[in-house]
Amino acid sequence: MPARPWRLLRDGPGDAAWNMSVDEALLLAASGAPPALRLYSWREPSLSLGLRQAPPRWLSRCDALGVPVVRRVTGGGAVLHAGDLTYAVVAPADAHGLPVDLRGSYEWIRARLVAGLARAGLEARAACARPGAERLELCFAGATGYEVELDGEKLVGSAQRRTRRAFLQHGSIRLCDDAALYRALTGSAPPAGKPPGLAREAVESALVESFAAALPAGLEPAELSSAEHACARERTALRERSRLAAPPLALSREAEFADRHP
Repeated sequence: MPARPWRLLRDGPGDAAWNMSVDEALLLAASGAPPALRLYSWREPSLSLGLRQAPPRWLSRCDALGVPVVRRVTGGGAVLHAGDLTYAVVAPADAHGLPVDLRGSYEWIRARLVAGLARAGLEARAACARPGAERLELCFAGATGYEVELDGEKLVGSAQRRTRRAFLQHGSIRLCDDAALYRALTGSAPPAGKPPGLAREAVESALVESFAAALPAGLEPAELSSAEHACARERTALRERSRLAAPPLALSREAEFADRHP
């Protein structure tokens, strides 16, 4: 069977709960759909917490500063989304041309990110692993070896969630100076150096070119299906009842889900 084009969703700014819910809706529908690359941003500075992460001691400052909080269905530490570009790759487990294992899929996506950032003028590279990084409170405070760094500082943090039939990997690309908000929230300096300050639109276009060049059938602009949109709305409503909880990924006849974040 010939390869199908990947779907390309360029969604622009969205609310925190909606952004996470859309990624999850794509995962829940992934086994019956072509793989998807989604690129989006955040309507206002927001904080996302890892699935099993304990609430940080400074979390109450989010309310005082008007920073929405959302919990991801992926693991890892807290991510401040303030002028970043977020990507999501969602694909069936047996997607044509994609490695089927966790490490292989991470490395394949990372290669596309590095190539895209190079097109945008950044000499990014695969990050070096640092002991204990997976237990840090802030995602950008350390690298597990699967991320992307620039000048020795973590630039892209990623996490993956896999089911029997599909996987979701999403991540944040720091582009704008968020130091003041980091200090206001956490009481300390940002966990990584100053971001490169590139325009989000330029980086987004470079990533689209990078992924398209690596796919036999390229990318095809798309929107959420009606079923995906309904699922995202339902999950957003569930989040509004409990902002610190991620709605369970309930699939009939599925075994337990496993979080995958090296």
